[in-house]
Amino acid sequence: MTTRRLAILFVFVLAGFSIVFLLPKSAAQPYGVKMELLGKLGDWMGKDEEILQKERDTLGKGTEFARKRYVNDFVPDPRIPGRTVTYGMLVSMVLSGRDMSTSIHRPERCLDAQGWTRLGSDEVAINVPGKGNFKVTRLYNRMTRRGDDGTLRTIEAYSYYWFVGEHEIKGSHWGRWFTDTWDRIVRGVDQRWAFITVTATIPTQSDPNAQAEARKFADTNTRAFIQQLVPTIHLPTVAYE
Repeated sequence: MTTRRLAILFVFVLAGFSIVFLLPKSAAQPYGVKMELLGKLGDWMGKDEEILQKERDTLGKGTEFARKRYVNDFVPDPRIPGRTVTYGMLVSMVLSGRDMSTSIHRPERCLDAQGWTRLGSDEVAINVPGKGNFKVTRLYNRMTRRGDDGTLRTIEAYSYYWFVGEHEIKGSHWGRWFTDTWDRIVRGVDQRWAFITVTATIPTQSDPNAQAEARKFADTNTRAFIQQLVPTIHLPTVAYE
């Protein structure tokens, strides 16, 4: 019995040492994004948003950031044909540093900390003309804030996020985690993942039916915006469905 146990232990130890040869052998960390947000995307005009020092400290050394708020003065108004309205959204990109455990995380953590209440989450497909489809997670959030006049205001928003590796696009945290773990152990590749979030406020309406239309308006325009954004930040190495 002792001999059998020693044999089993030897096999496990040998397997453990063999994994060492499968782990990343190079300091090079490939990635699949361009960490630069353009100042103009069609009719969308972008302006840099501040990256707080607290964010840099929390996400660790080597983490890279890009963030802009985009505004479009020519979004078609669904209520009145021929009229346009001004609409805006926030784009944030984070490229992981050497320590993946600190620099990449699920956005739900940040939203909770900022006071948002998550009302729903689902996975949707974005079609990029000439490229193909890819999956993103869409979060439906709500927050109550007190305005300058002391009255409480309810704000709704959609946040769309996805992860980009050297070749893959993953629309969920666990999808990225499994791919990253597989690549580290089997391929010996330690890639840097980019985490991209696009957040759009849903226009507040007094009528519940009108609010449902406002959600549709926000979803339609955000998807169209992402279609324009993606070709400017994903590198040619990235594959679509």
